Amino acid sequence: MAAWRILTLIICGAIAPAIGSPRSDPTTGRAVFTGAATPHASSLSLNPAALGLGPGVRLEVYFAFTSTLQQLGIERRSLDITTGDFTTTPRVSDTQLAPGGAFSLVGHPSDSLTLGFEARIPPAELFPRNHDELRYHTLGESQRNYLATAGVSFRVTSAFYFGASVTHENTYLRLRYARDTALDAGFGAGGVTSDCGGAPCGVENPEATEIYDVNVSTPLLKGSNLKVNLGTVFRVYPDVWIGLAYHTPPGFDIQSSLDGTLDVTRAPRDGGEVLHGGSTVYVSYPASIDGEVRARLPRELELHVGGRWEDLSRMQALDVRAYGSTFRNAGIPEWMLRTRGLHDSFALWAGVEQIDRGGRYRLGARVGFETSALSAERTSALTIAPPKATIDLGGQLRLGSLLVQLSYGIALSPTVVVGDDDTAFDPRFGLDCYDSGFDYTSRGCEAARTGYALPSAAGEYSRLDHAVRLGFRYALP
Repeated sequence: MAAWRILTLIICGAIAPAIGSPRSDPTTGRAVFTGAATPHASSLSLNPAALGLGPGVRLEVYFAFTSTLQQLGIERRSLDITTGDFTTTPRVSDTQLAPGGAFSLVGHPSDSLTLGFEARIPPAELFPRNHDELRYHTLGESQRNYLATAGVSFRVTSAFYFGASVTHENTYLRLRYARDTALDAGFGAGGVTSDCGGAPCGVENPEATEIYDVNVSTPLLKGSNLKVNLGTVFRVYPDVWIGLAYHTPPGFDIQSSLDGTLDVTRAPRDGGEVLHGGSTVYVSYPASIDGEVRARLPRELELHVGGRWEDLSRMQALDVRAYGSTFRNAGIPEWMLRTRGLHDSFALWAGVEQIDRGGRYRLGARVGFETSALSAERTSALTIAPPKATIDLGGQLRLGSLLVQLSYGIALSPTVVVGDDDTAFDPRFGLDCYDSGFDYTSRGCEAARTGYALPSAAGEYSRLDHAVRLGFRYALP
């Protein structure tokens, strides 16, 4: 009966908070030795309540190197609007490394109070870089965040802990992409039937290609950069703990705004000069929930079942605004959407770790599954988020008061095949909108208004992700 009760608690606790996202850091939560019910320095932002479960030492100093490696393969099919035929472009292989790191201090001034501070740079989200075949969806660069977090954990009873932390998050976003000026002009002056080097421009003509370089960030210090992490850890049975945590979006706002510069390299047919101006990007970042069940097993082992959810449906597009007199005079659009089209994603993982009894070596492993964050028809080179199967391995070495922890994870994804007639991105939408006299109730104008009237994103997309965390923890008794 006791075993059945433990199993029921584990299942219920794991399913409820199943969580996952392209923006989440795979080196925390999912990684071995971390989790929402696990005492670890990363718990300061993951679930601050779990800090109170840590060892009875006065001060812990923690430093970690983190990194992800992203491997993408893309074979896009372009559409000739004159003939209606699709042509496969050369296959693109894109491999990029995104390093990061963390430094944490965790103090235990009393048995019921734990304080912590963390400075962290998660691995960046990277976009395929400098591949001309993908230019109308992305030419690359990244989103990188810099976080500083302070938090506290209170022991309310021996079986219940509550924690809270506040994170100041600075976001730096750089987007590079191309705009088809002929497609955007429809059948009018400078449109697809206009001249490009002695022939009609059509779609995806290099002579009509304009290059955009957006470089924006959040304010250095501002209340809109703050996000709150609230969590609890409680014991439901001897040696069975459940941890739950909620994370607000930055600033508690519907949208975050990032300000900076925009450089536009005009199309060759328009002279090719570089224009400089300002830009603001509006984006809706998600709230999220983390959860974990941690239970004692025989043979000095411990079961970990965790998950993550993020309301990614808020992230439909990057809303790019351009301003400056040079832009107005050159006909640069004041408003552009870089569509992402995400939906909520759920992840669940489970594994077994050795209990830390002070031995020299400790091992652990986890396996998991993450649902897609994007439907196949909305997939493009800017956003590739298929379902994933995850495997994470880890080991710990004790050298006196120093612990060295190494974890490695891999996420395996199936190839996403987007049929020629299935993709949500179609240049004919923009032309249909023009033909309708800009009837905004038409399908073409709706697609143009939501950022899908771009060159086709049909094709095949493959993805393989790696994640590494190398951590050093030093305890002062």
